[in-house]
Amino acid sequence: MINPYQALGLPLSFEVDLSLAHQRYIAASAANHPDRFTDPLDQADAAERSALINDAYRTLKDPASRAEALLALLGGPAKESDKSLPPDLLMEMMEAREGLDEAKDTGDQSQINKWRDWATQRHAVHLSRIAELFSQLTPSGQPPMPSQDISNATTQATLKAVRTELNALRYFERMIQEG
Repeated sequence: MINPYQALGLPLSFEVDLSLAHQRYIAASAANHPDRFTDPLDQADAAERSALINDAYRTLKDPASRAEALLALLGGPAKESDKSLPPDLLMEMMEAREGLDEAKDTGDQSQINKWRDWATQRHAVHLSRIAELFSQLTPSGQPPMPSQDISNATTQATLKAVRTELNALRYFERMIQEG
């Protein structure tokens, strides 16, 4: 996995200055555009770097993708290996899905909007929790480093909690898309 923070020269943090990220993206894209090179090998290398820069920017501007990248860089659990969810989430989602499906079946747009708004609010709550959890990893205000010792139990528990929140976030993202 590429380090999107390094690719755009940004500090390793969940909170990202999106304006600065955009400026760095534009500068890096311009400097690495394949048309700036005449040698075919240099052009191919530039095309590869451009793709990495595009991926880095896309990752950092989306909070969920940014959280996934940061969690991976800090050595947290991957979504493939940790499927944990907050207690009662599945029951809550089942009830919400039933409500959304009923609204869709009857064509009740106000109810569809109500469920989409509910999912959007819940999504925001989980993103807020993710931001808070990442901030707990940086109590001194210094960004965490991938090489830092993350073996202590508190840090591991915090990284696992981030994974749980990210897993929950996906349920709300799907409901928003389908609503």
